[in-house]
Amino acid sequence: MKTPEILSPAGNLEKLIYAVNYGADAVYCALDRFGMRTAADNFTPDELITGIDYAHSHRVKLYLTLNTMPKDRELSLLPEYLNIADKLKVDAYIISDPGVMEYVHKYIHNPVIHLSTQANTLNTAACRFWYNNGVKRIVLARELSLDEISIIRSNTPAELELECFIHGAMCVSYSGRCLLSNYYVNRNANNGSCTQPCRWKYHLHEEKRSADVIEAEQNPEGTYIFSSKDTCMIEHIPELVSSGIDSLKIEGRVKSAYYTAVITNAYRMALTDYVNNPDKYTFNTKYRDEVESVSHREYATGYFFSTPSENANIVRNNEYIKDKAFLCTVSEYNGERALAKCIQRNKLSVGDRANILSPGSTGRDIVIGRLFDTDMNPIESAPHAKMEFYLEVDSAKSGDIIRGI
Repeated sequence: MKTPEILSPAGNLEKLIYAVNYGADAVYCALDRFGMRTAADNFTPDELITGIDYAHSHRVKLYLTLNTMPKDRELSLLPEYLNIADKLKVDAYIISDPGVMEYVHKYIHNPVIHLSTQANTLNTAACRFWYNNGVKRIVLARELSLDEISIIRSNTPAELELECFIHGAMCVSYSGRCLLSNYYVNRNANNGSCTQPCRWKYHLHEEKRSADVIEAEQNPEGTYIFSSKDTCMIEHIPELVSSGIDSLKIEGRVKSAYYTAVITNAYRMALTDYVNNPDKYTFNTKYRDEVESVSHREYATGYFFSTPSENANIVRNNEYIKDKAFLCTVSEYNGERALAKCIQRNKLSVGDRANILSPGSTGRDIVIGRLFDTDMNPIESAPHAKMEFYLEVDSAKSGDIIRGI
């Protein structure tokens, strides 16, 4: 059985570290230009050096996104970024624009090219075209079903890798190509500056009666006619593996470090369970609980099992389903003294009910025990952002996340 990689988002260095620690086989990230998520913190060159070193030391690959669709005046800046990337030895470049691809071949020695989902690759002929022009991997269009992906896999060279998004935000556009943001607020979604107007609430009015405004109701279920549900394929690992996909991609470079850790961890566990025992595989419902614990919109399975015309996957309620509070992370653990040194993320107090999440396992419930400051003075709570403190707990390890219930 070919085991696909888990590819996780790394919107900044902290998220990269969480992705690596919680089971990613590869991460994708960007510098401050030419990536499709300008709202993410992204990386400075020095941070990217640190990130690559950290990923490679854990046998994790790093892919650099250069997937915007730049105009000529923007392309003039690209060589500078490519010179930086070439020195850092990233594992692959995610590209959507053929012009950017030409630049990469010109300025990078033997680059590995991954074709972005922005290129809208939908069929076998297109896959073969890109393969014959030096593309190593294709991130398939999000509109494809699993059956259609299987057909592409059966009719393309085995050396051509296929990747698809299996978790995270979807949008009303065609594989991410959208004009709404540019139209409304002059921020180009295709250059990474999307303001997500598909999530806004819209109204209608009759041409001669502009004062009579009504909500734009698609059907009785809701009024958000553009806003898509989030994709979640955690319960369909066998189908994903059987389709021949080489890389299972998680969306979310703008999401939190907690999101990165939890979602990566859940898919890592589910995939490992299936690969280790495919004939007797049973989905562990605790993994569903994990993906429900992060901030998200209503979940659906995207278009893997239905077409947009059959099911548009529009949300009934455009509000985020809130995640559990990320209380702190463990930086050290002294087993003899049963003390975990922690870094605070949100306030916690003695006696609070909480949950510890470790890489490779689902969370376990605890009650917050005694707390101490860094001088080992007893304290009742840890109220200050990023303060260091000690927590008395029966077991923990560096990198564990402690969250609220």
